[in-house]
Amino acid sequence: MSTYPVIVIGAGIVGASVAYHLAVRGADVTLVDAGLPGSGATRHSFGWIGRSPGDSSPAGELRALGLRHWERLAREVPGLEVHWSGALVWGDEFGSLAPRDADAATLEPRLVEPPTAAEFRPDDGWVDPVRATESLIGAARAHGASVRFGTPVTRLVTSRDGVVEGVQLGGEDLAASTVVVAAGVGSTALCATAGVDLSMLSSPAIMVRLRTSSGLVRGIVANDLFEARQDVDGTVLMPLDYDQQISSEDLWEVGEEALRVFTESFTGADDATLVSAEIGWRPMMADGKPGVGSAGVPGLYVAVAHPGITLAGVIGHAAAEEILTQTERTELAAHRPPSGRRNRTLRPT
Repeated sequence: MSTYPVIVIGAGIVGASVAYHLAVRGADVTLVDAGLPGSGATRHSFGWIGRSPGDSSPAGELRALGLRHWERLAREVPGLEVHWSGALVWGDEFGSLAPRDADAATLEPRLVEPPTAAEFRPDDGWVDPVRATESLIGAARAHGASVRFGTPVTRLVTSRDGVVEGVQLGGEDLAASTVVVAAGVGSTALCATAGVDLSMLSSPAIMVRLRTSSGLVRGIVANDLFEARQDVDGTVLMPLDYDQQISSEDLWEVGEEALRVFTESFTGADDATLVSAEIGWRPMMADGKPGVGSAGVPGLYVAVAHPGITLAGVIGHAAAEEILTQTERTELAAHRPPSGRRNRTLRPT
């Protein structure tokens, strides 16, 4: 193994998972970020770990693996809490081929109007995204990983023949055998400093946070009108589509409407108050798929995914394996990052 570290750029849930899995394998890994862990897209995530039953697409298969890896991580990472609450879903948006015969009134007794036809997904769960990220980073450090937070990476350092050899962190160059770019929506600009055109989308969404009494929502509830889950401290999260809001006043109005929907949907929610309504930018490739793998030049590896929470465990595990063994993982084969340069070839397994 190289005496130079693997540098992971981005301390969101995906970057934290990659750093953890590298450290567990004994790699000399350094995790860097301009901010604090989970302060970017991860902080605005709903935290839903799940998949639609019957989804046999490559994305569905990766989501299924994602669930199993979260089960493993919950066992091996100290302090990591995964809440396997299940998800109660109904309506057109969340429809599937599964039987829609769940007893909604029993599963979510505070619903004002329980649906007559609903589906319960017992294997689904959720995590607090920031706390989960911090737990992964804590475990990575326990296995020898280093962290550098509060200083942005200004560019990737390349050799004359185009090999990525490290990063410029402020006024300092850090050498690396491999640089993993897991910087969310900032990944495109970083890759461009190495001459790689990473085609990405930045998909905005609004996250509304309410505060109310604990225990109103037992699990994840999702339908055509709203999605909601409740944290252990009583905080309710409700993700919403972005619709060209341009001011804090606009966002607050969205939050107030979400508050109205919530209080009308759950009994005992009259004391609920609006805490915040903020825009988060979900990173994804231009085709909407995750992008994980070699990005066209030696020494550069990309790990960008939506939904990052569900996929973080499987991506971190597989990416660490590819980086350290230089062999391809079949679970990532359909999710390679398109770029402006030809990808180098790894040995298939």
